[in-house]
Amino acid sequence: MNSEDEPSLMFLLLSHHKPEKLNRTIHIRIRGKHIYLCARCTGIWTGAISIFLAFFSGLYLPVWLYVLLLMVLPAPALVDWITQSCKIRESRNIIRTGTGFLLGVGWGLFLTSLARGMLHLFLIGLVIICIYTLLVYIIALKTNFLDNYF
Repeated sequence: MNSEDEPSLMFLLLSHHKPEKLNRTIHIRIRGKHIYLCARCTGIWTGAISIFLAFFSGLYLPVWLYVLLLMVLPAPALVDWITQSCKIRESRNIIRTGTGFLLGVGWGLFLTSLARGMLHLFLIGLVIICIYTLLVYIIALKTNFLDNYF
């Protein structure tokens, strides 16, 4: 990769939106450089890091709550993304970031279950991920909303 491609690669990794959809990003200016961060991914990373810090600081959740959170937390981000992608409504960055945060907490719970050796919860999490993936696939087949991304 040559040095001319580096800014394009950074843009792709941080925002992964077409320039005409930069309204879906958080704009930061550092030393005169413009940085665009995907709003939902910013929420995801913030949520995941928050739950990692909480768990490694001693937070304990009962198994039933763990499973409930693994099932429920991804839903708002999924609904927001699908309704936006199907052009039912246009989301806003505050919603993208908030639902991303909830999704990030869910991902963090999923990964901490593995880190803590709670294999049964990790496997339950895998099943939940498969169900959500199947749901997105079915909706994508019915609505063709993924055509907007390719």
